[in-house]
Amino acid sequence: MSAFSPTPQEANPQTAPATGAKKSRRGLYLPYIIFGLICLGWSGFWFFSARMAERVADNFIVREKERGREWSCPDRGIGGYPFRIEITCNKPQLVLREPGGLVREGSLAGLSLNARLLSPGHFIAVLAPPFIARDGANGDMEINWKSARASLKAGLESITELSVEFAEPNLSAGMGDKQDIKALAKSIELHMRRSPGEVAGTDLVARIGDLTFAPLDRLTGSPEPIRAELQVSAPGLIPNPRAKFQDILEQWRQTGHKARVVLFKANKGQADIDLSGVMGLDDLRRLEGNLQGRAKGLEALTSRFSRRNGLDIGGLLGSLGGKQGLPVALILQNGVARFGPFPLAELRPLY
Repeated sequence: MSAFSPTPQEANPQTAPATGAKKSRRGLYLPYIIFGLICLGWSGFWFFSARMAERVADNFIVREKERGREWSCPDRGIGGYPFRIEITCNKPQLVLREPGGLVREGSLAGLSLNARLLSPGHFIAVLAPPFIARDGANGDMEINWKSARASLKAGLESITELSVEFAEPNLSAGMGDKQDIKALAKSIELHMRRSPGEVAGTDLVARIGDLTFAPLDRLTGSPEPIRAELQVSAPGLIPNPRAKFQDILEQWRQTGHKARVVLFKANKGQADIDLSGVMGLDDLRRLEGNLQGRAKGLEALTSRFSRRNGLDIGGLLGSLGGKQGLPVALILQNGVARFGPFPLAELRPLY
């Protein structure tokens, strides 16, 4: 054979490329096959998680019924594929039954509860207005809002974070068609988290923005809205989603824990009050404690009562307080709330 004679592969140049072409085509399909298997596996995982979410909801309803709280979730739907589980209810309802036969009930226009597959234990709820509560002889209450949402992070034994936010809520209450109690606000916020201190517990922050309550405005003669903020740290108090909140409070009370009121601040126009102190529960499960601080501008809220019998109450309060404000003490003891020596209200057991 000549040195320049073509080899079999050189004589047929299409043979080698044909073999390589077949291999490359198979390689092109491989990523799609892998992607399809991943999608199939993820879909199976989602449907399994959705079924588990339904079981959790059913178990919650059964457990709550044993405690006298009957929840219903009409027209329940499951959605949110592929990255979350969404449970929706049309007009969910809660009925509270007590041993004495007393029945209270409340209903919501709609509820959407979202659980993220990539963030186990993190739930987000969107609430559709209105919320209507009925309490027999005590009348009805209706709450509306522009938007409302809640965020919850919880494990099997405790709730680590909870946030509830309402935008432009308004309340009306009364008997039948006579809704003589009305209140509205710009915003309401409630935030709760696990305490970062040495003793495990709970921190709570609550805020009310621009609250208008007509009876209070008539009493004080001041139309300005109320702004309030409360900050509390409660060592030893750990909410447990599997236990009744009354049982958690009772255990906290029996261990002798107290809550530290870091800040209670409220203002209405020129009037401003700033308190702090310690709060707890007495043997009859009533609030007890002592809050102290200062109040400024109280004379602005006493204009309707000024100059009675020749006494300028507003001017007297202003001169006593001076620039630093008037020292005040709010004492809760033996079932009575007192503002200094003056009784304000009777305290009832919380549970």
